[in-house]
Parts: sequence; C-alpha cells; structure tokens
Amino acid sequence: DDFTSLSSFGTVDQVGQATILPKGQLAGQNTDNQMLMSESKKNAYYFDYTSMAPGQPKRHFRTIFTLVQGATGGAGAVLVTITAQTLESRYDAAMKSTFDDIINSYRKL
Repeated sequence: DDFTSLSSFGTVDQVGQATILPKGQLAGQNTDNQMLMSESKKNAYYFDYTSMAPGQPKRHFRTIFTLVQGATGGAGAVLVTITAQTLESRYDAAMKSTFDDIINSYRKL
C-alpha cells in the first residue's frame, strides 16, 4: 500500500468499522460503541461516536483522521488524528458547540 491518500486505508466507513467501533475489543474489553456520524470532507475522515466501558460513564468522541506530507518531503505522508472527548452527560448542554468549533476550525496543515 502506498499510504499517500486516506483511501489507502479504506473508505470512511471501513476505517470507522476497523478502528473506531472496536475500541474495546482492541483493548480486550467489552464496550458499547455507537457510530453517530462518519463523513469524508476536506481531505479528512470525520467521526462522531460514543463509547461506554463496563463500570464507566458513557463518553462522546469527535475524531478527525487525515494525512499530511512527511517532514522529509518524501513521497509518503504521516497519519494525523485529532480526538476530543467528554462525558456524554455534558456533551449537548456544555460541550457540543465547543467541539463543533474545534472540528470546524480544522484545515489541512
């Protein structure tokens, strides 16, 4: 694989299914994960999802996956991810607008 574009990793849905939703299984835990939204825009993959581990409160996540040119200027690129998280109980009332501002401010480096 060349890893010069996000599609090298699969579609936005494939990446979400392989990396976002099985969070608990990848860590050896039984978690309840739900993808609320996934989309590809501005040369990035955007994910909005929740996760709840046993004995822990439900958390809300917003994540961006993108590729940026490597520091050496070579043919490859570096995968960059940005994730914001909060308790689900705080998301709508206190944090959604802040998360929206953060996500919407993203532009390729």
